[in-house]
Parts: sequence; structure tokens; C-alpha cells
Amino acid sequence: MDTTILGASVVQGMLDAITPLTIIFGAIFLLKTLAASGAMDTIRAGFTNISADARVQVIIICWLFGAFIEGSAGFGTPAAIGAPLLVLLGVPPLAAAVVALIADSTSVSFGAIGLPVLFGMDKGLDAGGVSMAAEQIAALGANATFADYAQQIAMHMITIDLVTGSLIPVVLVCVLTGFFGRNKSFAEGLAIWKFALFAGLAFTIPAWLINYFAGPEFPSVIGALVGMAVVIPAAKKGFLLPAQPWNDFAENDGKAASATEGQPQAAGADVTKPQFSQAAAWTPYLVMAGLLVLSRVVAPLKSFLLSFNISWPGLMGTSLSSGFKTLYAPGAFFVAVCILGFFIFKMKPKAFSGAFTDSCKSMIPTIISLGASVPMVKIFLNSGENAAGLMSMPKALADLLANTMGAVWEWTAPIVGIFGAFLSGSATFSNMMFSGLQFSVADNIGMNHALVLALQGIGANAGNMMCVMNVVAAATVVGMAGRESEIIRKTMPVALAYAFVAGTIAFFWGGF
Repeated sequence: MDTTILGASVVQGMLDAITPLTIIFGAIFLLKTLAASGAMDTIRAGFTNISADARVQVIIICWLFGAFIEGSAGFGTPAAIGAPLLVLLGVPPLAAAVVALIADSTSVSFGAIGLPVLFGMDKGLDAGGVSMAAEQIAALGANATFADYAQQIAMHMITIDLVTGSLIPVVLVCVLTGFFGRNKSFAEGLAIWKFALFAGLAFTIPAWLINYFAGPEFPSVIGALVGMAVVIPAAKKGFLLPAQPWNDFAENDGKAASATEGQPQAAGADVTKPQFSQAAAWTPYLVMAGLLVLSRVVAPLKSFLLSFNISWPGLMGTSLSSGFKTLYAPGAFFVAVCILGFFIFKMKPKAFSGAFTDSCKSMIPTIISLGASVPMVKIFLNSGENAAGLMSMPKALADLLANTMGAVWEWTAPIVGIFGAFLSGSATFSNMMFSGLQFSVADNIGMNHALVLALQGIGANAGNMMCVMNVVAAATVVGMAGRESEIIRKTMPVALAYAFVAGTIAFFWGGF
């Protein structure tokens, strides 16, 4: 590989990292703003009044609220927020960590405003400045972009998840009662299978519709909001629930963490009882969702925002390039909503500045991680740019895998996604590393490219349950640091089963 291409790949990776970094910063800033203002206390208190049944609490907090946080922020945030909240409600710490991680799976497809597909796969399919999917994109229309192809990939993902994803709440309650209940009974979880399936569909059906009409940026955010609007009133009325609530846990497994240990805190935070209405506390998230939808659906507004674009063509004299959509990127909306929150919640300047400072400090590990991993991925993807005429590393691996595993690729593809997430700590990075490989394998064995990429994405979602970074974060916030291996032993079988069922659906259903 030419040293100029090598250097340009590193620069390209660092510039490409700007977009996800701004989104992650904005999401963390909003969470810390809510914590510093006391609005997060109001949101937390609202969940405690829904149901006395721990199974229901797990579904609403981890599956629905977790999906909302995943859609807004991603990168392990849902488990870090949801698990301590469950501990506050009396769920054993180890159980809280396990179910929070398992729940953070289906919604990952559209996490952080669609980053795994729109950014991860886009960059993963970029080969020397030209998308490997250029032919597929062109087939969608003269003005089609990768976002249109990403929507097609996401349709395959969410269609498969109408089955696999909708069953996750059933799995959650079975894991809760089967591994952590006093009687170790899966039947106690299955006692509310109808409600659990109802909650699963309450998210996946709206998510399917949102992706179909608006693309892969909003399904987790809006799907979760719709799901909560449907499931929470149903739970309060006891719809599809037995008369007797369930809280029969075995003796608590370890000392419970502080009720606020996992919640984002900021210097100067106002430590008071909830002081806002639920509507006021949720306003920043609702405004955020509204801004995102308008900016993507209203054509004149979209064109205006896209006009503010920074481009870096011909990096170091090569064909490689990068760019940053300054106002169209969701990070700008997060910051705007944080400023709005400052006024809505009448925050003290010290509390708001503390939230900003803490957000900046929280970004240091992420900056280091992205600053190292994205350039590494770009080198991997651009390795085909060499004077010797050698094929790229993804292509070479794809040829090998197609020859050895091509006959069972429906099941192999999601395993590759799991491996990528476990290795890199993120579904987005998994998609960046292996989308090119998956596309090349699809070429070699004649499979539907979008379907194979969907299986990659689903595998990456499943890997989110067991990737070391997320497991360590979830264990730490509930006071279970050092017991990560126990958590992985509980989540790994679920991740593998998720991948197997998705592969089986793809095998029998084909390209839809």
C-alpha cells in the first residue's frame, strides 16, 4: 500500500470521525442537561408509578425507553441509564445489567439517529472514494444517494425484526424470571407472553412504518415514543396482565448500586425532588424528534441545511475525500435543544456550564477510540489502492469466506456482525469493518446485497449485547464490576439465537 494512500486514509478516517463525534457529544450533553436540571428525576419518577410488576418495568424501561435512548444517543447509553433505574425499583443488580444489555439490540439498527446504517455501512462500502454499491444506488433513480440504499437495507433489517425483534421482550421476561427469580422458572416469565409480544410489536410495527416513509434516522426514536404511548396506558390498566404482579427475586446478587450511579450527572447539578411535569421533562426529546423529522422530510429546509457543508476533496493528492454536513448533522440539533432546555428548565448558569464541561470530559475516551479505530478501518477498506495490483483486504477475505462458508452465508453473515461488534465495541464500527466484506461475498455467491448487509447489521445489533465496552459500562453502573464474564455468559446465548433466527428467516424468505 502506497505511503501516500496510507497517510490519506488516516486523515480521511479522522475527518470522517467528526460526524459521529458531534452526534455523541450532543446526545451526552442533552442527557447531562436533563440530569443537571432535575428533568431526569421527573422522567425516572414517572416510570416508578406505572406498574409494581418487575417484568413490566423491565419491558417499559429497557425495551421501550431504552430504544428511545438508543435512537437518540446509542453507543451503550441505554444500558448505562436503564440498568441503574431497574436497581432503584428493586431488581437485582446483575439481573438489571443482563436484561438492559439484551434489550439494547433491535433498536440499534437505527441507533444514534441511524449511524450504524447511514454512517457505518456508507463508510464500510467506500472503496477509494467510490461506493461499492454504486450500481445498486443508481438503480434506485437518477438522483438516488446512499441514504436511499440505506433505507432499502434497513427495510430488510426491520422486516426480519418484525419476528426476531418483537420476541425480545418475551426473552427479557424469561431471562429475568428463569435466571434471577427465586423459583428459577421460565414459566413465570411466559405468564405475560401476550403483553410482552404486544410491547414488542408496539415498537417494531411503528419502526417499520417510519423507516418505510422517512428512512433509517427515526425508527428507534419515534417507534419507541409510539410504543410508550401505547404500552404504558395498557400496563396501567392491566391489559393482558395477570392480576398478581411478580417481584419474586432470589436473594439480591451483590450489593445494589446507588439509584443514581448510572445516571449522567453534571457539576453544579440541582439535587432536588422532581419539579417538572412529565410533559415538560420530555419536551427536549420531543422537540429533538420534531426537528429531525422536519429537517429530513421538508425539502426546502433539507436543501438549506445541506448547503452548509464542509468538503475535503483530494486528500494528500489522492482520490480520497471527506466531508461534514455542519447543520444537517444531528449533533447541531442536540446542541440547539440543550440551549432550549436551559431556558425551559430555568437552569442556573453554573449547572448548565457544568453539564457542558462534564460532556466534554466524557468525550475524551470516545475521541481516542474513534480517532484510532476509524483511520484503522479506512486503511483496511482502502488497501486495494496499491501499486502491486493486489486486491483489498476485505475482498481477499470475502473470496476466502465465499469459498468456505458461502453455502450457509445466511447464518454466517450475522455471526460476522456479532464478531465485529464484540471486537470493536459498536455496531457502527462492526458495519464499517465488515460491510465491504459482506457486499463482496454477496457478489461472489449471488445473494441479494441488501439482504446480506441487513444480516450484517442484525448481527452487529446482537453483538451489542455482549461487546466488552457495553458490558463493562453496564456492570460498573450497577456495582457489579468484575463480574462481566457472568453477564456475557447470560447474553451470549441470546445473541447467537437472535442471529440464528434472523439467518433462518433470510434463508426461507429470500430477498423479500
